[in-house]
Amino acid sequence: VEMQICTFFNPDLMWREQFVPLMGQEEVDKLDKKLKSLNVAGLDDLQVQYSHMFNQPDLQDYKQLQEAVKEVGGWAQDACEYVLLSMVLLFCPDMIDLLERRRVEEIQLKFAILLQKYLNQKHQTEPRVSVSRFAGGLNLVTKCKEVHRMVAVVPMEEN
Repeated sequence: VEMQICTFFNPDLMWREQFVPLMGQEEVDKLDKKLKSLNVAGLDDLQVQYSHMFNQPDLQDYKQLQEAVKEVGGWAQDACEYVLLSMVLLFCPDMIDLLERRRVEEIQLKFAILLQKYLNQKHQTEPRVSVSRFAGGLNLVTKCKEVHRMVAVVPMEEN
């Protein structure tokens, strides 16, 4: 969930890029065309920010949240990296009590190894890049925990 939040609210993405995973390219194009036909101004500079949809943590936490969101949301360079990192995060046993913790850890390790092998193959001419990217990807497990901590403590306002 934290990775999805970070990917969606990545400050490097404009609204069109943010909505494509949710709606599909064709629907985003239709919406863009409709908004332009209604003379909606500022579409090229519009972003959906975390604070537009959720209560904001205090200012210090919000800056940390923005940095973490940018780092997590911008890490994957292609679909394979995104899927493999998502699986590493999905099988992270640290956030919940598990009956078969060892099994979940084994599955997480398998996906981490697949990510490492993929990065090694992708960057076979630059082994240092592969190692650096892999270490950065594994660091995102901690970053996602930080994001979870920051967003979990902010109470939702009652309407």
